[in-house]
Amino acid sequence: MQLFEVHVLDKKVELVEVRYYTAPVLGRMSDDPGSTQRQRQYLQALRNLHPQRLVIIEGKIQASKPYLRLAKSIPELPELQIVQVLDFNEKKTDVNLASDLITGAWTGSYEQAVICSNDSDLEGALAAIKSHHPGLRIGIVAPISGESHRHISGDLTQYADWQKVLSVAHIARSQLPDKILNSKLQKPAAWY
Repeated sequence: MQLFEVHVLDKKVELVEVRYYTAPVLGRMSDDPGSTQRQRQYLQALRNLHPQRLVIIEGKIQASKPYLRLAKSIPELPELQIVQVLDFNEKKTDVNLASDLITGAWTGSYEQAVICSNDSDLEGALAAIKSHHPGLRIGIVAPISGESHRHISGDLTQYADWQKVLSVAHIARSQLPDKILNSKLQKPAAWY
């Protein structure tokens, strides 16, 4: 909430609700076995801090083991051309976000939507909203490192009324407290 209220939105804008679209981390996809528990703690902390204005919408992670062709041969194994890999794909997150954006536009539940994503898969939803509801404001916010060569997706900004790049400093100043009020939750060494 603080990130948007302090660093993103104009002071005259009232933040009504934040919808956080995510998927649970699978233990087998992480090099750190504690990441699953930390994610659960983080989401619980968010729920405790903002019970009235935060909605968490969960997708899922789909694991697969596809066989893929090597892009470059390995000198020690020149005959090896295909390998089996672990692949993890987040499912439903961008579709849930796009569906909610479109539903909200058609039902009149928002005057302005601020999307914190750089996923160009959202282009179709934004195009539909701007085509049929041109009076609704759309802001695009993306956390992109200052040293990154990347920019906010042009596929998204063509439908945006405004855009903002979040810096590492913005995010650092918006971290959760060490102790979550009205709960037993303590900040772990790393939230994620």
